Amino acid sequence: METILSINSSYRCKRSAAHHSIQVLNSGGYVLASYIEPTGEVKWQRVIPATDKKVIEDWLVRNFPSNG
Repeated sequence: METILSINSSYRCKRSAAHHSIQVLNSGGYVLASYIEPTGEVKWQRVIPATDKKVIEDWLVRNFPSNG
């Protein structure tokens, strides 16, 4: 089962219970990045403003802390 959480009004994330990765999407549904929960690594697939990137990365670390 997938869980969709709102990061802010422009971005949301989709977490799959079967995998240990979280997809970051924009309001249009495009995948922007993948967050690997066990390692805390963010793999960006699209270019977004640096300030937005920082907000998203901080939110992911706060809400899904890594084990490694």
